[in-house]
This record gives sequence, C-alpha cells and structure tokens, in this order.
Amino acid sequence: MKYLLTLFGALFITLSLHAQKLHVLFVVENEDPNFGLLQLRSEADMLQILEIAEWGLGYKMEVMHLTKQKFTATDLQQTIDSLPTGAKDIIVVYYAGFGLPPTNKKGFFANWKLRDAPTKGLSVDEVAGWLETKQKAQKLHLGLIVSEYSAQSIHSSQRVIDTLGTSIVYRQQVVQKLFLGQCGIVKMGSSRPYEPSWVNKNHSAPLFTESLVRAFERMLMPVDSSALRHVSFGQFHAYASSYLNRYFNDLPISQTPILEIKSCKDSTYSTTIEARPNSVAAPIKVVGGLLNSLAQNKDTLQRHQIKQQLADYFTPDATVRVFRLYGINRIPKPKEYTVETYFNMIHLPSKNPGTQEVIPNMMYLYIGKIETDNTDSKRPLIKQLSVSEMWGNVSH
Repeated sequence: MKYLLTLFGALFITLSLHAQKLHVLFVVENEDPNFGLLQLRSEADMLQILEIAEWGLGYKMEVMHLTKQKFTATDLQQTIDSLPTGAKDIIVVYYAGFGLPPTNKKGFFANWKLRDAPTKGLSVDEVAGWLETKQKAQKLHLGLIVSEYSAQSIHSSQRVIDTLGTSIVYRQQVVQKLFLGQCGIVKMGSSRPYEPSWVNKNHSAPLFTESLVRAFERMLMPVDSSALRHVSFGQFHAYASSYLNRYFNDLPISQTPILEIKSCKDSTYSTTIEARPNSVAAPIKVVGGLLNSLAQNKDTLQRHQIKQQLADYFTPDATVRVFRLYGINRIPKPKEYTVETYFNMIHLPSKNPGTQEVIPNMMYLYIGKIETDNTDSKRPLIKQLSVSEMWGNVSH
C-alpha cells in the first residue's frame, strides 16, 4: 500500500509539472503619477479576458508582474527565458506604459519605455523574438503580446452599445478556437507609432483595453454554432476596432489599433498585418489627432517626438490661426502664430477672458481651413492652418 501511495504521489507530481499553463506577464508602469492608477485598471480589465481563457482552456494560469525596479528589458527577457513551458503552453505579455519611436522606422508598434531603456525603448519585435525561440524549441504553442500605450484623456460620456448573441453555450468552444486554433506569435497594439491612444476620463478606462473586453464578450456569445468558424484573432481585432471607433463619433481625434500575426502552421511562418492607413490622403484626421495629443501630453520626450511627426506635414514657415472658445464665449479675433511657436505653447494653460479663470488644458481642437503648398506633388505640405480650440465645459 505504501508503495502504491508513493507511486500515485509521484504520478500526480509528474502530471502537475506537465499540465498545460497560461503564463501571464504584466509589464506595467504603475509609478507614473498620471497613469499609475489607470494602468492598474488596464490590468484588471485584461484579467477579465484571461480568467475566462483559463476556464475555457482548462489551463492553470500563473500571473507575474514586472513593476518598479523590475520594470526592465533585462528582467523581462530573463523571466521569459526561465519560464518552464511546454509545447501546448501559452504566454501572454501585457505592456501598459509609454510608447517610444520604433527601432525600425517602418515598424507598426511603438517601443516600450522601460527603466533600462528610457530613451530608445524595447522593440516589440525583440520581445516576439524571445517567444519565437521558445516556440522553435517546442516549448510554446502561442505567444500573445498586447501593448497598451499610455493614453491621453477624452471627455466622452458615451458607453458603446453591445451587439451580442443570445447563447452562452459556445463560450468554451470560442475560447479554445481562439487560443488553441492559432499557433504562433500574435501582437496587438492600441495605436500606431506616434498616434495617440485615448482614455475615457468619465470612467477612467483606456479605450483599447476596454474595447478588447467588449469584443471578447461579443465573441463569447455568437448567434449560433455557424459563427464558430469565424473565431480568430482577426475577428477579435475587428470587433475591438469597431467598438473603439464608436467612442469618437464627431470628435476630431482617432486611434488605429494594430494586429500582426506570425503563424507557425506547417513549420512555416507567415505574417498578416493590419494595413497602414493612408495618412497623406487624410491629413486633417492625422494632424488633428497629433495636435490634440500634443495639447494633452505633458511628457517632454513624447512631446518632442509628436512635434517631429507633426513637422513632416508643414512647410518651415507655416502659420497657425487660432480661434479660442471658452464655453459659450469666443475671443472675437483669432490669433496667429508660427507653427513652431504654436507647437511649444499648445499644452499651456489659458485664461478665460470673461471669468479670468485659468484653465489647465483645452478639451479639444478642431481643424478648420487648410492651405497647402503643392510644390512637392508627392505630398502637399500645410502652409497655413486654422484651428478652433475648445476650452471649459464643452458638451461631448
């Protein structure tokens, strides 16, 4: 009997060691005074998805945090390399922090600003490479990297209306199709490099991660079993993008989430990537989003990068004509600035001329008339821009 108990005990330990696991790494900037609490909200939202995944897969979830002194690229690489993974295991790396220009200028994902990489950042492709190494060694089924870049605030009370099916009987099948049907490395990002990500100030939630939660809820409740064949990270991304876009309505801002998949099926790797929007064809939306981001952003390094991106759309001697509205009051005469002067002052407080109240930030900026210099036929540059700044209590 003693021998049998020892045998069963050894068998139990062996099975436990080889049980499939869902490894979750939260790489979260929670010490920044502006975004600390917000990033914790992001983590809580992401856990909603992962806890359902743990149940649907029947995997054991192990959660680790890289914060404070361990918020470094070195610690992240060492943690990933040392994870005791098996061929069917899944690793999720969730980053919430500042985005920096990508190492590759044509890259679709901003670098991660970490303690040991404060100016250049860590490339998302490098993180993907660490996961691919485990996968090629038959020690990983799926690597999922999610980047939630620090957001600028919008004032929007709108909650997106859900479009759900009526049945919950397919929940487990959806989870298994999504996480087990895809083998390889999946990268999801809240926005393109240099493009701002946004948070709904009224309920303190980053719009991208919140949209992921809403999209996942929608996927879990398909209309019928025929919808299961469409379950994929492509569908997940499409649903999230749809929810995200509905938050903006007529606001002069936008956000473009990114998806990149590197599949390992048939031992070959192929990549599908979300198409890059044609910013030349739609400069008003792009420039408007960057200007609104510059107005909200207080981080010196990020502001410098945003100004560099904006400069590509203007002639060196361009001017900006500014109309300012304070609630229902409007300054009667517009003011005109050189583009450089305007970039340097756009984030500063302003005084309401009617009440003498100092307002720390404008709410929104709308682009009006644009005059361009068409000397360069490939890309007309803005030589004069008219904008309307909204200060105070504006209804949105």
